[in-house]
Amino acid sequence: MNNCAPKTTIDEYIDKSELNSRIYQVLLYLQDSTANGRHKLKRQPLEIFNQAYAICEELQKVKHPEETAVPIWDRLRNSFLSYETSVIFSCVFVILSFTSKGNPNMKYFLNRIKQKIDSIYFQEFEPLLKEELTYITALPASFEFLKSEADKIPDLDKRELYYTDYLTRFKQAKSKGNILQQINDEIELIKRTKELSSIEKPATVTDKENTDVASIKVRSVVIFELLKKIQLGTAHNDLTKICKLIAFLTGNSYNNIYNEIQKGVNFSKFHSKQIDEANKILAELNASISIDKNKQY
Repeated sequence: MNNCAPKTTIDEYIDKSELNSRIYQVLLYLQDSTANGRHKLKRQPLEIFNQAYAICEELQKVKHPEETAVPIWDRLRNSFLSYETSVIFSCVFVILSFTSKGNPNMKYFLNRIKQKIDSIYFQEFEPLLKEELTYITALPASFEFLKSEADKIPDLDKRELYYTDYLTRFKQAKSKGNILQQINDEIELIKRTKELSSIEKPATVTDKENTDVASIKVRSVVIFELLKKIQLGTAHNDLTKICKLIAFLTGNSYNNIYNEIQKGVNFSKFHSKQIDEANKILAELNASISIDKNKQY
């Protein structure tokens, strides 16, 4: 939710928020129209937004917002005309309908405050509740902006996860109210996160034999170096072919292995013991090669 500190420009509310943009359109309409015997809204949309978000921020901090509904209404009514109060609380109603997911008691507040809002003003906001609007300001305004941010992430696994996370947010925003679909989207994100992070995880220890299994990074580099030794490395073969062999021999994802190797493999302290063991085995085989834990491969 927007920070409760008052904004100084309307763009701070409507940029990157489809919901706020639609509310802004309704406020502009209310400034221009007297349909159904309404008063023209004389307050500026920026002032309405500042008031509405301050109230939303206040309500999000209490466990039972329904108990504060009437006191907050009366407090605002001391500074605003009756129809202006209805407009502000119409904005509050819409914003909280999209954002108050964590407090199950918020529905009681919404039901209670709706009884006080003048229906000839609320009816202009009501269609927004049925639209597939994205409130979350973290959602980008355009793909160009999203891509520019993603391109700053050098690790391709993390970049893919970045896109996957945003894709899930868009799908969940579109599925607002469809809890089953939102749960499925979240499960898919968790699955994809686990897949993309698997390359960094050591093998699970299930028995004594598996305690000697090296991480995928160490295994990949050992195979990579062995291929170089027999002149089948990147000087003689395309990297994609080598990664296919590593994926086949290790059982790990080809995409993860390719992404890791093409950007350069770096080891951490976690890999030290495994590298020492790999070098010991290679020495016993008289392989005349070794893995340097301080080198990027």
